[in-house]
Amino acid sequence: MNTTLVLTHDCNLACTYCYAGEKFRASMDERTVRAGLDLAFRRARGDVDLGFFGGEPLLEWDLLERACVTATERAVREGRSLRLQVTTNGTLLTPERARRLCALNVEVALSIDGTRAAHDATRPKRGGQSSYDATVKAARMLRETGHSLIVIAVVAPANVRELGASVRTLVALGADRILLNPCFEAVWTDDDLAAWELGLREAADVYADRMRAGHPVAMPTFDNKLLAAVKGGLASCDSCGAGERELAIAPSGNLYPCARQVGEDRDHRWVVGHVSTGVDRARVAAIPRGPAHRECDECPERWRCGAGCMCANLAETGEADVPGGVQCWHEQITASVADAVGHALLAEQCSAFLEWTYARVARAPTFVENEELDDALTTSARRHLPVLRASA
Repeated sequence: MNTTLVLTHDCNLACTYCYAGEKFRASMDERTVRAGLDLAFRRARGDVDLGFFGGEPLLEWDLLERACVTATERAVREGRSLRLQVTTNGTLLTPERARRLCALNVEVALSIDGTRAAHDATRPKRGGQSSYDATVKAARMLRETGHSLIVIAVVAPANVRELGASVRTLVALGADRILLNPCFEAVWTDDDLAAWELGLREAADVYADRMRAGHPVAMPTFDNKLLAAVKGGLASCDSCGAGERELAIAPSGNLYPCARQVGEDRDHRWVVGHVSTGVDRARVAAIPRGPAHRECDECPERWRCGAGCMCANLAETGEADVPGGVQCWHEQITASVADAVGHALLAEQCSAFLEWTYARVARAPTFVENEELDDALTTSARRHLPVLRASA
């Protein structure tokens, strides 16, 4: 159960692919924050997962800090575990703020698109100047103040030819986790897709090299495909949780199925309630769930296809349950690349890879072996699982 408070519609950058729409000074007030925290604690069955987003949430630093303190105090009183997370462009981070976020145990996800060329192509300041140096400085600040470095790099046609170099740059910065988020709403040419595939293969080489060195870097683009293969397919918790496991609160108090759908908070098709009245379960139940395309049923990747994301589908096709051609291509190519690197690391008996991938599944209480799968990756997983379970 993740609840995200969108603290402001304002931002100091002008990212070319931004899905938040127009930037304007409309921020969440204290009353809405308190009601949002109350809703987050009520809807969580156990541990509380709370995120902060925007716009740029650090524009509302005081509000963010107070919300984190209030949530922490409540979690202590109720004896509950609390996860706090903020997504930021980093340009407003200072050493003092980085230390404070660390002291409050707030996980920071930093938006940076990789190399200078990649970042400058897509993430300029609102005045057109480069934001790269400030963001790199933020990455180093986070490392120096004890944070894990979690980075979000958006892959778009304007920067895709830098993808391999971008992943290497992010690893060199000390990234522990790299999320490569595709810009599905963009227009992708065949040349763009060819460059994207090459970049993914280069990224997979970096992923494998880090495994061989015994210092894995999480890359969900590959990890998710490999874990799904080991598990025998996607579990229900791997599918889109919009409105169910995910909920976002706009500055106005309107509730949306996820943070991406807040936008300018002017298109209310996807509003699923208000912070003052709670979630409208009927509206959540009415959200179309995908993938729902006639060609999907016969696709060999259907068993571990991640194209059920409401946001990605709306971005590309305008329909919440129907993925587009680029997303379909991405699902198949990432599966192919992930399997190739997985097979190579298995053949080498890479201990870091076995622990990283198979041991996590072996320890999971929901693991179910699928004896009907003939995929070599899963066959290898079954061979290793008994040993890993015994040593877990």
